[in-house]
Amino acid sequence: MHLVREMYRDVMHMETVEIPDEFFDKTCIGQLILGTEESRKENVLVHGFHEKHPFYSFNGTRYKGDRDIYSYGAMKYLTNLKNHLTTNLERFMIRAVFALYPGISRNGKGAMINGITNDRRHEDEVEFVDKKASNACTNYASVIRAVIQEHRAVLGLANSTDKISELKKDKERYYRFILRYFVFLDCELERKAEMKLSEETNEE
Repeated sequence: MHLVREMYRDVMHMETVEIPDEFFDKTCIGQLILGTEESRKENVLVHGFHEKHPFYSFNGTRYKGDRDIYSYGAMKYLTNLKNHLTTNLERFMIRAVFALYPGISRNGKGAMINGITNDRRHEDEVEFVDKKASNACTNYASVIRAVIQEHRAVLGLANSTDKISELKKDKERYYRFILRYFVFLDCELERKAEMKLSEETNEE
């Protein structure tokens, strides 16, 4: 998360970010865990990250005889990362939506979540607004639609018929898009917290 955020800290539109294949490469993960010293081919991104954040650097001694252990550790880490991106996606999405949009009703939040994943149980609440509805209701639906579109763009779901369940079938694309989405939600939550803190400071 920190490594991706460092690369794209100043990017305004997260949906334009391309997560490099190397982020899910065993060699890159190994250097992320152990550092880039004594590596045959240093990963520039990882090296720069460790220089800026020495807290995440490996301070122990590397032994040539433990090469298989290091390799296994990188593979295990990579497996855990992929499992995390798969099993915690919906939970993190739900918590983030509830935290980011407190002014939206519970039904509205449900419509957002279903719209993002393309589970259309609440489609009527989002897609169709009665012609006689007030401007407030129309704006409310517009906000929900805008949120759905933004989140789906970050997830790489370009077409209205695309579903996360279908994206999962293409594992390589799936992991890159989900990592990007986790970073997007993390940045949005941090921005929300900073705004709230600023408002509280102004009130004081």
